[in-house]
Amino acid sequence: MFDVILVSHGSFARAVLESAELICGDQERVKTYGLHLGESVDVFRDMVRGGIAESLTRGEVLVLSDIQSGSPFNVTCAAMGDMAFHHVTGMNLPMVIEALVDRVDLPIGEVVSNALALGASSMADVNALVNLDSEVEDDDE
Repeated sequence: MFDVILVSHGSFARAVLESAELICGDQERVKTYGLHLGESVDVFRDMVRGGIAESLTRGEVLVLSDIQSGSPFNVTCAAMGDMAFHHVTGMNLPMVIEALVDRVDLPIGEVVSNALALGASSMADVNALVNLDSEVEDDDE
């Protein structure tokens, strides 16, 4: 089993972990870091880098960040310059659950592939899914 680190704007990382634990139980070797309004990006960077470095002492690490090109993503990418770990962005609840469950039995590369596939496939236009598109359009007229 490898460590998972969730990195986000605000409390999103903590909230996603709490939601995932409701579904798949308490998790070990998971850290969350959130950058909150008014906090220093430099201090946040140091916290994230320290967490990654500490986790790397136990083995492989998967970092999931919320959105590409945001400060949490950029901080994580900067750490990739001198530390070797996997980083996936676009974090959502299905992706996190998949990673937490799969990391027990699967190699990290396969966990990354599964999490990416599930994250993307978990999005749907529910109106189209249940054939309500025409009803919604009719209501607007």
